Amino acid sequence: MKIVIAGGGDIGVKIAEKLIFENHDVTIIEKDLQLIKILQNKLDAMVIHGDITSIETLLKSNILNADFFLAVSNNDSDNIIACNIVNKSKKDKNISIICKVDSYYKYFNKDYIMPIDFGIDTMIKPLEITVAKIIDLLNNPNIFEIMNYAENSAQLVGVKVKRNFIYKGMPISEIASTDNMFSKVMLVAIQRDGKVIIPKGNDVVYPKDKLYLVGKMETIKTIVKEHFSRPMNLKNIIIVGGTKYAIELAKALSKMNKIVTIIEEDKFKCKKLSFVLDDVLIMNGSATDSHLMDELSIENSCVISISDNDEYNILSAFTAKKYNASKTMCMIKNSSIVTLINNLDPIDTVFSPHALTIAEAIKLTRKSDLFSVSPFNEIDAETIGINITKDSKILGTPIKDIDFPEESIIGVIIRDNNVIIPSGNDSLQLGDKVIIFLLPEAISKVEKMFTSSKFGGWR
Repeated sequence: MKIVIAGGGDIGVKIAEKLIFENHDVTIIEKDLQLIKILQNKLDAMVIHGDITSIETLLKSNILNADFFLAVSNNDSDNIIACNIVNKSKKDKNISIICKVDSYYKYFNKDYIMPIDFGIDTMIKPLEITVAKIIDLLNNPNIFEIMNYAENSAQLVGVKVKRNFIYKGMPISEIASTDNMFSKVMLVAIQRDGKVIIPKGNDVVYPKDKLYLVGKMETIKTIVKEHFSRPMNLKNIIIVGGTKYAIELAKALSKMNKIVTIIEEDKFKCKKLSFVLDDVLIMNGSATDSHLMDELSIENSCVISISDNDEYNILSAFTAKKYNASKTMCMIKNSSIVTLINNLDPIDTVFSPHALTIAEAIKLTRKSDLFSVSPFNEIDAETIGINITKDSKILGTPIKDIDFPEESIIGVIIRDNNVIIPSGNDSLQLGDKVIIFLLPEAISKVEKMFTSSKFGGWR
């Protein structure tokens, strides 16, 4: 596919890297000359110098021959204007227009003006995506990753192996034969020392490993409760940083009857927060201040660090753990270091608005036989859900006879609302839904196995 990306910042670059890796034809529009030099040296893509709101620049990018236009610059109004120009210019061309807007309600109101009025097909709203992710993780405090499939019949979770895990040091095949519940789920990946392993039966599970399990939702819940949970009362939520994320999160948590406190260093921001937030305690100070931590008594609290400063977020999470916070969650805007920070013990969960935005953009460029695309929060991997159709090249083939890339694994088959943990003798039948875990290098290979379309892939 041909994809034009408006904006060559951190988000635009990461989207381009992933799309290029999947063999798409990518063009980037950027007005910063210094950044353009970096992009030209870094990416196998055409880089156009110019303003994304200029029709001359957009036409120069060959936008009228594109399949997708992604406006992901750091300027909301520029993104909206660029999308509108592309919409007015495309006439009868089939170009999917995707727009990133951080301050959605500043520009749109369902009673007056909506994205469709600008020809925007799909909106990416980083603020909403991030807040939804945080709440999802808060509702499931003993896991660090969660994905639901096929109307919640199947679920994937990420759990951390504790020192007291009764099956530590045991091969996976022995765990499954010893404990019947583990035979009903699939371990699709192990994260160890920053590396992702797609395990085989003789691989061993160690303390501090992060396991990704997929199976029937009820079974997953039972395993998490019996082996990977500890009692946590997360009624008290302490938010570090008075950012736009803090405001929206505090509003949502207050509706959930949580007791919310926001710590903010800037006195002026504190005053503004007190005006816009009811039933939220605003404290002026630093979340790394030992006196403030003593005053707050943060035991049995969840501390969520979401300031605009990555370093401060990391340090405040460390401080919170030192003072016995039940759970620490840390926002990292630099998506490149999420995996690195994720390996630090004092931080229970790491999330990145940029990474979530990038994942959403990539997901929107995938269509056809896919019913789900779910990139992971902490690792460079994803699960895809594929509907098995009559055009699927491996329809009816036993799994053991399929030449699957080593970087991928079938997690579950959903057939007539039944969740099946596949064995080598199982074959894929018409109407099946298949959940596949895969690393980036396997994407194009797996794509060719399952689908056929005019684009030769997921479009």
